[in-house]
Amino acid sequence: MNRTDNNNLLLEKIENRLQRIANVLLLNASFIDNPGLLNGKMGIAIFFYHYSRYTNNKIYEDYAGELIDEIYEQINTSTPVNFENGLTGIGWGIEYLVKNKFVQADTDEALADIDNTVYKHRLNNPILINSGDDLFGYGLFHIIRLLEHEIDDKNLNTLIKKQHLIFLTDECERLLIHKRYLDFNIISLSVGTISSLFWFLLEMYKLKLFPVKTRKLLKYLHEYLVFRIKENEIPADSFVLHNLAQRAFESISDIEIKELFQPLANSNRPDLSAIRDDGSFVDNLTSLNLKKLIYQPYLETYDLSPGSFDRAFRFIDNEGKWNSWLDELDKSNLGLNGFAGLGLYILNEAMRPDFKKHLLTSDRMEE
Repeated sequence: MNRTDNNNLLLEKIENRLQRIANVLLLNASFIDNPGLLNGKMGIAIFFYHYSRYTNNKIYEDYAGELIDEIYEQINTSTPVNFENGLTGIGWGIEYLVKNKFVQADTDEALADIDNTVYKHRLNNPILINSGDDLFGYGLFHIIRLLEHEIDDKNLNTLIKKQHLIFLTDECERLLIHKRYLDFNIISLSVGTISSLFWFLLEMYKLKLFPVKTRKLLKYLHEYLVFRIKENEIPADSFVLHNLAQRAFESISDIEIKELFQPLANSNRPDLSAIRDDGSFVDNLTSLNLKKLIYQPYLETYDLSPGSFDRAFRFIDNEGKWNSWLDELDKSNLGLNGFAGLGLYILNEAMRPDFKKHLLTSDRMEE
């Protein structure tokens, strides 16, 4: 079999795996109680909107729309506010879908109730994370609520959104400098939490909304980065921190801050090829793809170790391992942190403009 035939065979296998992922999600998504972005229906809806565009099949778009309707029906007073499973992640997801033209909506209207609930919850809570592993969902949500709209300082909605961001910058100070999390039995902040705080501060720096405090916090955050990149045991998370540090060095004009981040930016990037277990390798790539989705534009492009997709797909293509994976599926791992996230990773690779060209120069199927 020549290389072209091998590549055609691989493309067929990719199509087959994506179809099987879609089938599993079609059968199970409506039974999930979680409406959230990372572990629930919101993330699965995002997968189906992308898959519909990839296949040019409106059936998947219609199903994604049904999931969005179910999400709104499920939201109630007990729905959490966090980014992983709650309102800030759902609101972020709606803005993402509108931004990428999957749906048409005025999000100031569509998210009015979520905005009000998030605001009230923020006022009534002394700290805006529940554990050391939380993403800074308030920041991720409020940044996208501002950036996806016309920024007009004569508009009341713009001023309210900016006021939220100023408050959240103060919250970053309470977390990073005053370490208020210690008062709530949170021993330390995880790499995921630090990455989300880092992304928020980079966006605040670009907005020039609270420049003196943002500059102060970026300088202070540097200490967390140095420690966490050295101590972290999850390669994907270290990879994200390294890329954010590199983007900070490239995009920040302040000489003192650039010099602070330069050693991290120039250091060796964490090596994903060192991950030996195929299942763990796939999990790390899925996690990276999710961070790429959230931390735009800083992770829009990144160079993984050579042959990353090849290696991951060989694991996915193994029927025994695939069936074992399906046997372990439950309501908790169908979302973007799990099965839908795997599908979105494969989709994103397959939709790269240079993907087929890469196939023609690849020896992946020649063993």
